[in-house]
Amino acid sequence: MKMNKVLAAMAASVVAASALCAMSVTSFAAERDVKYTDSGNSAGTSDDGKLLRANILNQWAQPAVADIPTEDTENPYTGYVKVTFEVSGIGSDSKVKAEGAETDKDLEAFLCGGIADKSRHMGEYENGKIPADEIVKIKGDGEYTVEWKLDEPSATAQILYVQTNIPIFEYGGDLAATSAKIKIKSVKTDDGVEAPSTTSEAAETTTTGSETTTTSSTSTTTTSGTGTTTTKKAGEASAKTGDAGAAVAVAALGLAAATAFAVRKKD
Repeated sequence: MKMNKVLAAMAASVVAASALCAMSVTSFAAERDVKYTDSGNSAGTSDDGKLLRANILNQWAQPAVADIPTEDTENPYTGYVKVTFEVSGIGSDSKVKAEGAETDKDLEAFLCGGIADKSRHMGEYENGKIPADEIVKIKGDGEYTVEWKLDEPSATAQILYVQTNIPIFEYGGDLAATSAKIKIKSVKTDDGVEAPSTTSEAAETTTTGSETTTTSSTSTTTTSGTGTTTTKKAGEASAKTGDAGAAVAVAALGLAAATAFAVRKKD
């Protein structure tokens, strides 16, 4: 009889507790437009006159191009410069036979120029010094975005252009005759202002007798920009809440044992 009361007391002991509420704060900078004015003079080529480019800021071009400011102290270039552009006049081509090569080469585009004390041009591309994630594959006519990641902010730019390996003579002749074109759509950078984003994780542990169920949920909110909310399925225990959940389970078992002891003591 006493043992039955002990088991009944343990079975009746139900403990529900919040195991953990962990808060973490990360920061994101918002993307902003760099003031861009289309002068209509962006069409250009590589220095050898063979490969298509679009000038955005280039005082050495003929005519000179200054479609973005050379200096902007109020809105400097910060973590990156990102340019969206449109390619037309090459159809569905994604490869071209490079001069003197036996195999076709992927058509690609990347940003070149000089920002602060950093510069890069065709030589860096040809020597494989431009990171692969900063080179975009051209898959025929369409819209593309290419990015140049910066080591540090700068209020000044000396030169900036979208360079491709599209050979203009494969598409009708020199710059005036070729059908291959690039049109700049936008120039962007981030604003350098960190907007905090808070992530919270909570796990709830319910113990009934010897059975323990742990459920957890994760939610993320951002004070500015785009917010994302994610909820994990019931039964998933966050790696961050595992130890705390176990501690609550142990505490629940301890309470159950104490209850059982009290019942037995009373008898």
